[in-house]
Amino acid sequence: MTAVVDASQSRARRALADYARRTPATQADIDRVMRCLVEHDGWFVPVLYADRSWGQTGFDQILIFPDAPPAKVLTVFTDEASALQAENQAIGPYGGPVGGVRLMGRLDPSFTALVVNPASPRDHQWYIATGGFEIAGHWAAAVLAERALANRTAGGPLPTAELRAYRAYQLLLDKSGNALTEIEVPGIDGSFAVAFTAPDRAGEFLASLPPGARASAALAVADGPEMFEMLAEMGVAGLVLNAGAEQQTALLRPDLVALASA
Repeated sequence: MTAVVDASQSRARRALADYARRTPATQADIDRVMRCLVEHDGWFVPVLYADRSWGQTGFDQILIFPDAPPAKVLTVFTDEASALQAENQAIGPYGGPVGGVRLMGRLDPSFTALVVNPASPRDHQWYIATGGFEIAGHWAAAVLAERALANRTAGGPLPTAELRAYRAYQLLLDKSGNALTEIEVPGIDGSFAVAFTAPDRAGEFLASLPPGARASAALAVADGPEMFEMLAEMGVAGLVLNAGAEQQTALLRPDLVALASA
């Protein structure tokens, strides 16, 4: 039986519905949802929260709901249709669309949780407890860095601020030699280190390796400034970010030096 896809659904809602069908769900499934939520730019959020958290007071759309009492959870909606499911509920005014990078990168730890689409069917809902807010922030920083790298590939400047701001790179190691994995890039002298901007990019790469290479591979979480300083001191020819992905990017040694010294 072929599933019928509702073209009116946002990509974020489709990702949530797909996750609900996974039995059992894996970490890769969770990573897929988190990427979709962060890359989604159609969020509706409480107007007062947006003002308090990042100073936004103007929106393309405002949805009016009855005034809200103080809440311990932050309620958001992936799109207008999901928000309208909460008609007549006391949740206060909502504004949108808001980018997922902005929302997920600035979650207020005074809330006990983030709840997505609470008035929708269960398979369109999502929940992040306060303990997961930092992980959501890492996802937001990863997507921001990836977008900046895409702009650089299209001829833009080196995104120094975005790359240094990220604190959860996945650096590829060789367990057999207890050392940094180094690869060669055709046409360039010297060896390159390998790192990934997010867990799903790292997972896809590891899954593509033959069994022997996969068994000797390991990942270490790396802080942006520390990683760039270490690579610049090591004298590697460069760094390949998101190896094997469509968005693969190579930073050359002058880039690493600039990133280390910024």
